[in-house]
Amino acid sequence: MNWKSLFQLSKNMTVDEARAFLKDNPSGSYQLLDVRQPKEYELEHLSGAILIPIKELMSRMNELDPAKPTLVYCAIGGRSKAAAQMLQGSNFSEVYNISGGIKAWNGFKAKGQETLGMEFFTSGEYKDAFTMAYTMEEGLQQLYLAFAEKCDNPEEKELLLRLASFEDKHKAKLIADFKPSEADIPRVNKQSNIMEGGFSREAILNHFQQHLYDQQDILFLAMMLETQAHDLYSRVGRKSPDQHSKDMFLHLAEEEKMHLGFIANELDKLLSAKGKQD
Repeated sequence: MNWKSLFQLSKNMTVDEARAFLKDNPSGSYQLLDVRQPKEYELEHLSGAILIPIKELMSRMNELDPAKPTLVYCAIGGRSKAAAQMLQGSNFSEVYNISGGIKAWNGFKAKGQETLGMEFFTSGEYKDAFTMAYTMEEGLQQLYLAFAEKCDNPEEKELLLRLASFEDKHKAKLIADFKPSEADIPRVNKQSNIMEGGFSREAILNHFQQHLYDQQDILFLAMMLETQAHDLYSRVGRKSPDQHSKDMFLHLAEEEKMHLGFIANELDKLLSAKGKQD
């Protein structure tokens, strides 16, 4: 421990600077560290965050890579500031404290325990990680298509079909870059109940089909689903035992990040147009 560094001010990032950093840098090239308690994390957390409560940080620091840029946050910035100084004292090369913490973050957040969705990858039901990932992509596509079938508004139907089409691109990329040579392309049951983010397709369909009144509702739902998917893929990627699976899931996390960017832009355009009408 470099004790002198504990008396040096840690570098701060505003939430806008942190959001730009996460957007501009590939998944896996940085570490986003949540130093709150597990119950706080379960209620809401930033997508892709690693949970290490501050009281455990010294004993679990070996779980982090000191060579990677590390962004630290808590509820409002107090615990993360102390954690950032601890990391600096342990010779982490680049550490930033997110000022204001998650309370200042006005974007979408993920929810659930750190293990949410992980059971699908350890249940043994799927023969390999590629088949599991392909099935989850298919599950979300079928959800969007199911909503589209029930939609009478042409513009909303078109939006749902466009969201579904992204999953075709994801699946094609999976096959091109990550399909094991001996594996077949999975034949997925169109009624598959598992989809990106570890959600139950049936539960989402039953809960939301009566609450999608317009394009804004559709985009909010898509943002929630894709945020959870990014979070799950990031967590699975970190914990994958082999490099091939790790690369695949971090690639999927990066794809979800790009998808989230599209949804956010569409939502901004929609809200801007509504503002002009009001």
